[in-house]
Amino acid sequence: MALSSLSELDKFKVTPAAPGYPELARTFYSPVDRVRDALTTLIASATRSVVVSMHGYNEELDDAIREKLASETVFVQMTFDKSQATGVREKELLRKWHNDGVGNSIAIGRSDRIAIMRLTMVIVDGLDVVTGSTNWSKSGEPDQDNQLTVIRDALVAAEARTRLDIIHDDMLKHMAAARTGT
Repeated sequence: MALSSLSELDKFKVTPAAPGYPELARTFYSPVDRVRDALTTLIASATRSVVVSMHGYNEELDDAIREKLASETVFVQMTFDKSQATGVREKELLRKWHNDGVGNSIAIGRSDRIAIMRLTMVIVDGLDVVTGSTNWSKSGEPDQDNQLTVIRDALVAAEARTRLDIIHDDMLKHMAAARTGT
């Protein structure tokens, strides 16, 4: 079910948002806040789409995304860095993904300049943008000092989605070329 307000995520913060904190933004800090729970709740709230650009990955968030993949009404797009995709844990998780022909898509590759694709971002329902330094790895949330911000704004989401789609499409082209040897 879609979140009616980002304040629904306040339960995952150690320190509640201060009075007057913007309703259209929430920031979380690991390892003190429950960043993974906030992310899982946001992904679970999707009713139309989940667009992910990721460098690191873990089982709990994979489960939340797979739940959306099973939905006939939620579009899922994943863009993933190739260097991380070779990790034992990530390789096993990503093996389950398929570009199934019904719209959902995964692209694995490198940045525009053939370097690490480090963009960590999620767009939920074209409205909520999740961004920041938080890496979705096993150590990224409980062990590292990281920040995650959620912004609820359709224009910010549209701008981010445009960039993610360009990166995703470029990776898909490189993947196809690698398969065909062209």
